[in-house]
Amino acid sequence: MLLAAVVSLSGLSFAQDTRTETVKFKRGASSTSIADSITGYEAVTYVVGVSAGQRMSVQLDTDNTSNYFNVTAPGASAALFNGSINGNTTSFVIPSSGDYKIDVYLMRNAARRGDTASYDLTISVEGKAAASKPAPSKPAPDFADGLAGGPDYWQVHGLARGDTLNVRASAASGATVLGVLGEGDVIRNLGCKMNGSTRWCRVEDQTGLTGWVSGKYLHESMRAPSPSRPVTPPPASQPPVSSDDGVPVALMPRFCTGEASSQFGVRPQDITTNAAFKIGKLYVSQGWFDGSGGTTFFNCYFKADGTFIAVN
Repeated sequence: MLLAAVVSLSGLSFAQDTRTETVKFKRGASSTSIADSITGYEAVTYVVGVSAGQRMSVQLDTDNTSNYFNVTAPGASAALFNGSINGNTTSFVIPSSGDYKIDVYLMRNAARRGDTASYDLTISVEGKAAASKPAPSKPAPDFADGLAGGPDYWQVHGLARGDTLNVRASAASGATVLGVLGEGDVIRNLGCKMNGSTRWCRVEDQTGLTGWVSGKYLHESMRAPSPSRPVTPPPASQPPVSSDDGVPVALMPRFCTGEASSQFGVRPQDITTNAAFKIGKLYVSQGWFDGSGGTTFFNCYFKADGTFIAVN
């Protein structure tokens, strides 16, 4: 029977009312459920110390559809798991030992309204730590060789002439093929994980195709994929909406997801949004979702300074 863990408050306070709590398990315990709530721009960072080779599972049960969590590995600048893209549950084998951060937050649209989210965060850590390995004699190559962080975009590189890279439904060589990518294609990075000795990365191309590919053929790309659908101007009837100091370009798709969820009444995890690109003096993030009447496409528009304009 699993015992409850002890959660101690570190007392730190950051911009936008972020607080940090350290999760410590009692002897013999491997799981805990933390009940808490946040309002507006409040956020909570839960710090969990784990070892490479262990499996960590995290699940967020919440009464607010704009409430998510991210998991960030030690020293990483980008999230290993992004709840606004992948949903509110994850389970993965720890790639490297250290303190992992679980950030619970509200999407900016809900935070701006001052919404409150009451949630239960369940964290479990199971298994034994993996045996340590000697350090490599030379630096690792600059492609999909890490599970934590990584670039925003990959570029397919290294295929034999005429070959294609299969996009599969899961991280396995026998999984259903959903589509293919060609040499030079630029795709969005949604995170990587190991399956046996093979590293698999979840990606999304400019058409919305999402699936898993072998990390062997992925190299960092410095540009976003080109849009695949024409863009119409934003409607003149909708006035601009201020977004404080502006939405960073990298976060525009996430912000767009929240606005579309509110406007169309669709769960954020059922919405797909592309990386924002510039057209004239505006930034545009394209998105879509499937419903009973078919697929609905929409565009989110932002000013050059990041101010949100409209979704249509």
